[in-house]
Amino acid sequence: MEIRQLIRDVRRNLVVALAALVVCLAAGGAAAFLPARHYSSSTIVAVQPATEAALGNSNPGAIISLIAPQLPAEATSDPNLVAARSHVPEPYRSIGASIDATVDPGTFIITITATSTSKIAARDFANSAAKQLISYQPKPAESGYQLNQLGLAPTPSSPSNPRTPILLGAAAFGVILGIFAAMWAAGVRRRLSRVTEVKERIGATVLGEIPRVALPGLRPTDLFVKHSEPMAMEAFQELRSNLLISLPAGASAMIAVTSCDPGEGKTSVATNIAWALAAQDRHVTAIDCDLRKPALHTQMGVPFGPGVTSRRTEDALAHASRTPNPYLDVIPAGIIDRHPSDIVSAHLPLLIEQLRERHETAVIDCPPLIGVAETVLVATMVDLVIVVVDARRFNPERLQQCLLRLDTANTNVAIVLNRVRFNRRRRDGTYGYGHFRRADAPPSVAPVVPAHAPPTRGARAPGANGRRTGVERTDALRMAEPTVLRSSGGEGPPGTTAVTPPAENQGQTGYWQR
Repeated sequence: MEIRQLIRDVRRNLVVALAALVVCLAAGGAAAFLPARHYSSSTIVAVQPATEAALGNSNPGAIISLIAPQLPAEATSDPNLVAARSHVPEPYRSIGASIDATVDPGTFIITITATSTSKIAARDFANSAAKQLISYQPKPAESGYQLNQLGLAPTPSSPSNPRTPILLGAAAFGVILGIFAAMWAAGVRRRLSRVTEVKERIGATVLGEIPRVALPGLRPTDLFVKHSEPMAMEAFQELRSNLLISLPAGASAMIAVTSCDPGEGKTSVATNIAWALAAQDRHVTAIDCDLRKPALHTQMGVPFGPGVTSRRTEDALAHASRTPNPYLDVIPAGIIDRHPSDIVSAHLPLLIEQLRERHETAVIDCPPLIGVAETVLVATMVDLVIVVVDARRFNPERLQQCLLRLDTANTNVAIVLNRVRFNRRRRDGTYGYGHFRRADAPPSVAPVVPAHAPPTRGARAPGANGRRTGVERTDALRMAEPTVLRSSGGEGPPGTTAVTPPAENQGQTGYWQR
């Protein structure tokens, strides 16, 4: 990692770094000031050959090498400590001390150390333990060795647990831990930013981010008419803008919407994309090509009937269901009579060709990419493939596997992150404007329809179940007339008729109504 990047990470996550530093300083201060001060005093006892044994031609070196390793355990044994405590004067006897003894195997020198909260108690306990160890040894003439205390234990001048080294060590460790904590926080932020992760790790384009909504299964009418989730509606408006930039201007566009795995929200994204595009006076046809699990008609609120599986393309177009948006039609999946991939390869090319001739935009809901054969076939027929990714269970390896399958289709691929958790600043509006809400909507106005305006979707009235039964629309019928908005109390120009909005939709702005 570069030094500049490290400095930027620390500056952006300065609170995390300072928190780690404070925690280390607090732990160091607790370790330095909470325990009581301890003092240690040591004395040295040497194991030497006895003079009588040396004159008697004995081998004192062998005897000392056997006896010396056992003397530390004898010095710290309970009988020796009890006897040593009895020789310590009051009041230091009640203070107590801990005794430790070690031996140097090369020189056979025993070091006895006493540690206590009192300087005098540490000194007296060390001297008393050494004297008691010497008194317990046999006579030098019989054992061949003798113990000599080389010096009395001094009175310690400073505690054995100084505070300054502990505080300095805690501060140094806190600085190091703070830097690593800032780097970890920066990594977590980059990982939580799915857009950055998708761009850096996968190299794909993120076309939009759709936030999580409180009520799952919302229909487009809930978002774009009732404005129940204003933040989600704004996200789809932004996604529509990015789509219009990516697609050819003034031409028909075929858009396929899929996902890596089921349950990532591809159908919901497809329906709302179709509605958002149709809200801009663009004639859109939503096609349900998820023949294994069709759900587009449920999201759009239209009946299930003949559709993609129809033998004739004209039948599929004729049975397209109308929606409350006059610029949006829905072609359901239909009844499956053979393998879905056979249906898609036989019927969808003709249907797409017919829609291109009519200069319409199609949004195709496709099955997930993994484990399904027909999605790649659909990808070869469209202009853009949108892969919906659930941000809560984002798996880079899984997404890369899906994109590799789409490489064979030789088409444009974009990512849409669904169910993204935005921070409070993003939810309330970055620049303080906020999102479009029902309470913020302008006063309801009634659209004024010209007296001789041509019909918008067909020459005949809709048949039963809301399905269109009229003849094919011509290009001239698709030219949208300009809409003149007047207040409900005003009068329109001659030759116009004011239409009063329904009573149950008083809060509806009517921005897509024509």
